[in-house]
Amino acid sequence: MHEDVAYLTRVLGRWHPDTLAARSKALSWLSQEGRHAETLRVAEAEVAERTTEFGADDPHTLVWRTTLAWNRRMVGDLDTAVVEARALTEDSARVLGPDHADTHRRRAGLARFLAENGEAAEGVRLLRALYAESQAFGWKRKDETRPIRTTLVRALELNGDLREALELLEEEIEVERGTIYGVDENLGDHGMKGLQEWHTRLAAEVARRDGKRRRKQRRTKDADGHP
Repeated sequence: MHEDVAYLTRVLGRWHPDTLAARSKALSWLSQEGRHAETLRVAEAEVAERTTEFGADDPHTLVWRTTLAWNRRMVGDLDTAVVEARALTEDSARVLGPDHADTHRRRAGLARFLAENGEAAEGVRLLRALYAESQAFGWKRKDETRPIRTTLVRALELNGDLREALELLEEEIEVERGTIYGVDENLGDHGMKGLQEWHTRLAAEVARRDGKRRRKQRRTKDADGHP
């Protein structure tokens, strides 16, 4: 794989479409193999070279900066991922516009990194605003609303807002039921299965927490002398 990329670079040039496609494929293979440290090194080199050649604001550079931030997360460097995602989101809003689909995805990524890095409340705040915006776009941007909704569910779960997370997850399940894959899992899509497993786990956690709260209330009443 690396030899092929080196050959194409030597024969066709660094920025030839075939060379670019090969580099992207190499990164994809490394990621699928779970070789995140190598993927991170490739992304770092790509961003550095693209920034030098085309500038940090070039749309393709922005795409690779997104990839780099996510690879920081994959190796566990959430602090740096947050810093890079925040700068990326600001640059994307300035270059592409705050309502651009890519900017929305990058804002959702930043919010997710924050939630996973101990700032769940801030992540939830950002995602609630983003979710409301995505819904306002209506049907033409419906495919963007779903990943934002599931990211919000994760952030709510991390923040302890389990009932709200469960309600949103149920909305997502209803949407999935309306898709062809939600009707027939034999077609090869396992989205519904994953959502249902997530729902089962989250519902059990909500029931456990509610039961714990009720037991605490009963103990308080008993301590106060109530029958």
